[in-house]
Amino acid sequence: MAVADVLPIELEDVPAILRDVRQADIDEIVEGLGISLEQELLAGINDSLNARKIVVNGHIVAVFGDAVHSVLGSVGVPWLISTTHVERHARAFLKVCKPEVQGMLTRHRHLINYVDARNTSAIRWLKWLGFDFGEAIPYGPRRLPFYPFTLNREE
Repeated sequence: MAVADVLPIELEDVPAILRDVRQADIDEIVEGLGISLEQELLAGINDSLNARKIVVNGHIVAVFGDAVHSVLGSVGVPWLISTTHVERHARAFLKVCKPEVQGMLTRHRHLINYVDARNTSAIRWLKWLGFDFGEAIPYGPRRLPFYPFTLNREE
């Protein structure tokens, strides 16, 4: 079985990541948030405490990180952008996800973000990771429906 490596993102990775991003993630970022994919990726890398890539058999299957939303409230914003390679390497990808989320919870007491209501595979994955969901709300410049999702550290 293929094994996933979790490694720091290098700026040289950006063109390959941008070339291979899943369409659902492109729709969420470009249509939903109204910004370019490159702008969102670079902001994620620059603003995160722990920006990483998940690599399987030489392919980047996803990039992710956690940015600080509120230091006082110990609130972090987890994000992930997946590539077209994620489906082919789903088992290896899933194996590293829960430990990485637990790592985020060592840096933040609460995790919160929003996911495009159309991104059904991301929603299923977030629920598998244990995130709780609120009702969909209009979000971003086009006011598309997005679900808020949260996860709190077990104290």
